[in-house]
Amino acid sequence: MHRGRRAGVVGVIQVVASMALVWTAPAAQAISPPVIDPGAVAANEPPTPPEDLESTGPCAEPGLIAGTDVGAPPGPQAFMNLPALWAAAGGMGEGVKVGMIDTGVNASPRLHVSGAGDYVVKGGDGLQDCDSHGTVVASIIAGLPSEGDGFSGVAPGAELVSLRQSSSGFRPAHPSGGGDQQAERRAGNITTLAKGLRVLADTPGIKVINMSVVACIPVLKPVDQTVLGATIRYAAVEKNIVLVAAAGNIGAPDCAQNPDIDPGRSGDSRNWSGVVTESAPGWFSDYVLTVSATDVTGQPAVNDKQREMSVFGPWIGVGAPGLLVSGFNERGELINGIKNQDGLLMSMSGTSYSAGYVSGIAALVRSMRPDLSAAQVIQRIKLTAHSPGAGVDNRLGYGVVDNRVGYGVIDPLAAL
Repeated sequence: MHRGRRAGVVGVIQVVASMALVWTAPAAQAISPPVIDPGAVAANEPPTPPEDLESTGPCAEPGLIAGTDVGAPPGPQAFMNLPALWAAAGGMGEGVKVGMIDTGVNASPRLHVSGAGDYVVKGGDGLQDCDSHGTVVASIIAGLPSEGDGFSGVAPGAELVSLRQSSSGFRPAHPSGGGDQQAERRAGNITTLAKGLRVLADTPGIKVINMSVVACIPVLKPVDQTVLGATIRYAAVEKNIVLVAAAGNIGAPDCAQNPDIDPGRSGDSRNWSGVVTESAPGWFSDYVLTVSATDVTGQPAVNDKQREMSVFGPWIGVGAPGLLVSGFNERGELINGIKNQDGLLMSMSGTSYSAGYVSGIAALVRSMRPDLSAAQVIQRIKLTAHSPGAGVDNRLGYGVVDNRVGYGVIDPLAAL
């Protein structure tokens, strides 16, 4: 994720629920899709930090990059063709609540948002965002239009419910052990992700949950995800909630790249056995729609080193715009950059924002077609996507699937 003045330039934005793991080098160790124990669901308990945390320094400083045409819709938004979406949906997502597990959301005059709790600051309500990350994701999902700029969220009629689960602006005040791993740990882990998901799943009215938080877990250093998997299934099946997750960004801690598909691998064409990095929660693909980042032409997004930005995986569902995004701050002012340690505004990109665009589509679909189940909404988004140019048969007769953009790049109007 971006970290403002605290940790230098990070143009690709991602929340990493760090498990303090170290990746050395890719190595073969075959894995299979995760198995879920339905009885291991997290308890519904009031959110509170699992340990004492302290600030790492000043909060991120968002701003507007010089030369920006504020009156024009940002590129990713233009890709979405929002006026046509709203006309097709017969509305802007009214009647739908979207839960967010993120770095919190700063309340803004351009958001309908309430708080569900805080795992970073004791007594917090989820309506503080030191990272400016969750606030931008919220802007993309459900930000209201303004006469002052050309920006709008995908479903501005939807209500948001924010739960702060992680932050790069806070670290353990009394880390256990020693070494750089503990010193670099930040707020947020698999346990609080599962607990936060249970809280939102039990919040009345929530029909979509966006998880722009990613834990990259090396296959050779596994982490127990039993409770997380069970809670994901509980939210998706028992509570009928559309779950959307970011794929993760190359360059973030522990996010080593996975291979693409291997059509020649009998019985394993999506190449599960080649995986070196698990992307949680997204790899629970039976219940989660996992989103990779594309540019506005529908090509996989690349970072400033011309490497593909997203973490590949056999769990990728679709690709969506995630390059050079915009949002707004707590005053509703347009932003499209975060200051680095040298005080320079760096553009914002990453799979976190791609997930936000897909959650916005899901909110529109659920508003338009409340009769559809969560699984049907996800299938609708997948099967209307534009298939990648090469891949493996998906056995449903809808083109091909790969590990970069899954079923393909979203077609929002077709999904509606």
